Order: sequence, then structure tokens, then C-alpha cells
Amino acid sequence: MATRMMDDPSHPRRKFLDGPPIKLSWSAIFGGVVAALGIWALLYALGLALGLSAIDPNNPETAKPSGIFTGIWSLVVPLIALFIGGAVAGRGAGLIHRGGGALHGLVMWGLTTLVGAFLVGNLLASALSGVVSLGAGAVKSGGTLMGQQQKPFGLNANDAVQPINERLRAEGKPAITADQLQAATKDVVNTAVRDGKIDRETLIISIARETSLSRQDAEELATRVETQFNDAKTKVEEGALQAADTTGKAFWGVFGALLLGLISAVLGGVAGVSRRQQQLAEQGPTIVVEPSSTGFPQDPLHQ
Repeated sequence: MATRMMDDPSHPRRKFLDGPPIKLSWSAIFGGVVAALGIWALLYALGLALGLSAIDPNNPETAKPSGIFTGIWSLVVPLIALFIGGAVAGRGAGLIHRGGGALHGLVMWGLTTLVGAFLVGNLLASALSGVVSLGAGAVKSGGTLMGQQQKPFGLNANDAVQPINERLRAEGKPAITADQLQAATKDVVNTAVRDGKIDRETLIISIARETSLSRQDAEELATRVETQFNDAKTKVEEGALQAADTTGKAFWGVFGALLLGLISAVLGGVAGVSRRQQQLAEQGPTIVVEPSSTGFPQDPLHQ
């Protein structure tokens, strides 16, 4: 197969590799980008209209098939739009062969992807700014309550002091409060978040100083605090790994969608090059443009 390509000078890939340089027609490429984005928006709006119109307000189960249809439609629409954009770019590029049409489709795909990413990024930024503004108002109105519930990383103070307080009350001794424990553990836990582990001795000394507990009771309470911290740390690490795994799968999906879009755009660029374009491109600069009956030269593509 490869030998046949190298021996046959008329083979399209041989022409693309060994032929003269291909001059990009940026007007054709920009036209293809505009066409692709326009078709994309048009068909996407159509899909949303069909999908949302199919939902029955009195039957929540109709939302699932509507969502499936909208998801599939959102994957098919870019392929159609990029194919049409590639065809526009290839057809409007002038006298080129199909390899040149594929090149125009490739560049059109790249430019459309960049413009689309920019537009989507702006939409997401606008949406996020609205959410942040709404959240800021909620935080401001509920700031007092949040301040009362604030606690060091992974520490449930009430849970930690409950067993010791039950014993202290049984012995007729004053119980310790959650605020005392939070004051004793705040700096130690914050340092542990940065270092990844709790300094147990420092924690015991801090608890004994703030709560007036015995060394034995302070050690018991420090053990409960350390256990809560390690459990919270494990959950955070597991959540981070799950988020990384989910993100990796999402980027594989993005890669697949971009690759399919590239193939569609290149095929559109090839399909957009007419046989007449290719024949005239192969003739090169020796084309003679004869005047028409009106006295004006004719476009060789329309002879």
C-alpha cells in the first residue's frame, strides 16, 4: 500500500506531501468558522427546544428520556456543524486539491475550537459571578450563625468532650466546654493541616493548660481529637482522589469529542473541494481565462 502511494504521483497523499506549498485562504477559513458556529448554535437551540418541550410537567419520569436525548444531541451537533464549516472552508479556498481542503478543515477546526472555548469560558464566568454574588449575600445575612458554628479542621468538640464530661459529672467535677477544647486545639490542628500530622505532645499540653484536666484525661481527650483529625484527613484525601479520577475521565471525554470534531472538520474540508477545483488546481498557473460573451473574464470554477 505504502509502495503504491510512493510510486503513484497522482495519489492524493503523494500530492499533499510532495506537491507545491498550500496557501491558506483565511477568508475561507473565517467563513467556515462563522458557518460552523452559526449551525452549532442553531441546531443546539433546536435540540434544547425539542428536549424541553417533550417534558410533561405532570410526569417527572419524562425528564430522563428528555435529558438523554439532549445529551446525545449535544454530541452530534458539533460534528454536523464542523463538517459544514470544513466544507465551506474547502469550497471557498479557491483552486486547491483535496489535501488542501483537509488542511483548511484542520485550521478551521482549530480556530472554531478556540473561539468556542472562549465563548463558553465567558458564559461560565458570568454564571459563576452570579452564583458568587448570591452566595455572598447569603453569607453576609448568616454570618453570625456561621461564626458560632466554626470549628477546627475535622474536630467535633461536643463529641470529643462527651465521654470525659460524663465521667467528670459522675465524680462531681466541673465539666469542660466545647469552647475550651476548641481554644486548646485550634493552633495545634491548624499546624497539623499544614504538616499532615498532629504533634501529640503539644496537643496534650495545650489541652491540659486550657481545661485544667489531669495529664491522663488530657491524653484521653487528645486521642479522641487525633482520631477525628485522621478520619477527616482520610475523607479529604479520598475525596481528592475521587475528584482527580472524575476529572481524568472528563478530560478523556473532552479529548474524544475534540478528536471526532477534528475528523469531521477534515472530512468536511475534503468533501467541500469540488472535482472542478481539483482539476484546475492540478493544471497550475497555465490556466487560460477566456473572456465571456459579455467581454468580462469568466471564473474558471464556473465555466
